[in-house]
Amino acid sequence: MTSHPVFGVMLARLMDHRRTDVVRLSSQSGIPGRELTRVLSGVPPSASHLDRLAQALGFHTADLHVIAGVPVPHAPAPRDAAAGAEIVRLVQITRALPSEHRAHVRRLVEQVPPASGERASAPRSLYDQQEGGFGAMLVNLLSANRNLPAPVVVAKTLAVLTEGRVYLAASTISGIGRGRVPLTPEWVAGFAAALGIPAGDLAAVTGAECAESSWSAGPTTAEAAELLWNSRHLTREQALRVRSEAETLLVAVPDDASDEDWNRVRHQHGRWWGAPRS
Repeated sequence: MTSHPVFGVMLARLMDHRRTDVVRLSSQSGIPGRELTRVLSGVPPSASHLDRLAQALGFHTADLHVIAGVPVPHAPAPRDAAAGAEIVRLVQITRALPSEHRAHVRRLVEQVPPASGERASAPRSLYDQQEGGFGAMLVNLLSANRNLPAPVVVAKTLAVLTEGRVYLAASTISGIGRGRVPLTPEWVAGFAAALGIPAGDLAAVTGAECAESSWSAGPTTAEAAELLWNSRHLTREQALRVRSEAETLLVAVPDDASDEDWNRVRHQHGRWWGAPRS
């Protein structure tokens, strides 16, 4: 088990990685230098501090709250905890499509109207970050902030966003979240890809070694992470409708097609469906 340090320690690591200082970050965030220095010394940040730091650092505000280990105030909450599996399938299909079709699916997600009915409660972290350390933090960033509460869905997400290079069992995800399974450099890179956080930034925050992976820097990986984030408020029925429309964009893969030239997504009735690689 690795204990979770105070936010100031993680912020200092990130600033060091980015080669910035208090004066510059204060200017970028609008937080007075004296207040920022207090945060770096270990004083817990306020919600306002985290909001402004997130904007300055390029993080989702909700993600920076999870990193700091504090509740996310006034955050739109996922409406349907059962949507996760459909959302990940939608991301998997979309990633295989040509760029113009990926853009079409992204627009579909953006155009989905808010679901009617009672507002859901705020997302709840699955794992105690004081107990599970950085492993709990990483799993919570996916499970709570991206509406993927089931460990098996978190595992599937990592596999999809890393093109199968980080393929873990649900029990391993649970072990990471509880701090019982140590993070590997490849797994840290996988979480970075799924979260849409630069691998170097995530390695700096966690103090963990991160593998250099060619798949983590590709444009389709960044798009997929953004789609995952933008889909977090969909209900299962909404995600299913968008996923079904995305599936209509798949075409039959020729029998003599090579894996280098085609993305294979679905095998049905003896035939593969997918899209040509651009």
